Amino acid sequence: MIPKKSTTLEKVRPRTQAELDAYFAARPRPVRNTFEGMYPLHEDLELSDAQVQIVLDYLQEVNFHLPGAAAHEFLVVRWARYSGFQFMQEPLGAYAVGLRCTHPGMEDQHTFIRMSRGQLMGDPEAIRLPVNEPVLASDMMTLARYRDTRTGPSRTGVDAYDAGSDDSVPGADFDLKLLNGALDDVLEQHLTGKGREINSWWNPALHWGVALAGRYPRLKYFESKGRLDEKTLATLRSFEARAARAETALQELGLASPASVAASALKQAEKAESGAFSRRHRIRDPQPLTESGPDN
Repeated sequence: MIPKKSTTLEKVRPRTQAELDAYFAARPRPVRNTFEGMYPLHEDLELSDAQVQIVLDYLQEVNFHLPGAAAHEFLVVRWARYSGFQFMQEPLGAYAVGLRCTHPGMEDQHTFIRMSRGQLMGDPEAIRLPVNEPVLASDMMTLARYRDTRTGPSRTGVDAYDAGSDDSVPGADFDLKLLNGALDDVLEQHLTGKGREINSWWNPALHWGVALAGRYPRLKYFESKGRLDEKTLATLRSFEARAARAETALQELGLASPASVAASALKQAEKAESGAFSRRHRIRDPQPLTESGPDN
């Protein structure tokens, strides 16, 4: 029996401005999260038909388009987000207008264009902001660099593991990609000389910690059970050698080393398999990093 081709995407993905408007009308409006000390000068705008046309005209005027498509091949998201207060160097009157591509084969590509409030209000003398590059939302995703297509992985869920060999543990190759990528980011941060300067240190530190806490223990567990094939085992050894050479950088950045994580993870796995492991639900008496002594 041949399965029918799914038409879910075709039914859901809007193809005209009216369909896109109906799509968003059936959903709650986005809520802006503001915190103490944040004072937006303007609010988000729900664009009228005239304002949508202003956006469409502007796209063609500046020839704003995705590679392989044309400036007229966009639908406009009517809910323009006020972005003037979110970035230090962004003009206070700046808005981001969402766009959805309609070029055949590119309907899943979404981007935005910056416009000033005056432009959206129809003021012919309004300030015109520098035209931004037509980036995709998917380009900003943490895992974007590991995907085999620009808008996401071509294989997802269980199907994502079909490409591996029969002897390999599902997902082990991707675990190693993430670990090596996280280590690359840590080493790059160390080379900048900025140390633990929060604006540049936070992301590499976070990605390293997440990969080391989840992906690495998984690999070490399967290694201890003899379930990694030779190729995966060699790649794991290569990663561990790189991390060992980077020990000084890890210490200076206040980051954990794989050796200590592996030992702890295998102990927990042994306890879990014997039924003796009890998960702790909270950390008792945590100490800030700046107050921790060398023996902590």
